[in-house]
Amino acid sequence: MAHGPNKIQNPWTLQDMYIEYIKEFDESSPYYLTYLEYRDITTLFLKHLADEMILKSATVTLPFRLGDMSVVKRKPAYKSLRNMVIDWVTTKALHKRVYQFNDHSNGFLYKFYWERGKCNVPNKITYVFKPTRMNKRLVAKLVKERTNDYFERN
Repeated sequence: MAHGPNKIQNPWTLQDMYIEYIKEFDESSPYYLTYLEYRDITTLFLKHLADEMILKSATVTLPFRLGDMSVVKRKPAYKSLRNMVIDWVTTKALHKRVYQFNDHSNGFLYKFYWERGKCNVPNKITYVFKPTRMNKRLVAKLVKERTNDYFERN
């Protein structure tokens, strides 16, 4: 059995969730949705959650005691040069090792954080939240423009 990212998985897609949702309703029910309607509603909801976290710097409480999600910042504690990130573009240009100090963000690192302390799911440590590239790039853009600030976490 192989180890590493995405080697062992059982992903649930939006279509799988729709199949489970539609089992409970017949076509005469007011809660019956076509797949396209279900997809549009889900997309709007997830976009709203992302906007709350990224644009408004809010902590989003997930339903059914799944925890809280937010974007947080932290100041890394570099103990030695081995722990520091190398700026490869400048290093190759100068032929001398140059380290990245995140001057554009006053030395802070930013990430999406899922607080699972109140989460009531068995084996919760095995679940991972991976934001989309678009959302990560939006956070980076807001940090570089200094238009948004987030809560600090140790």
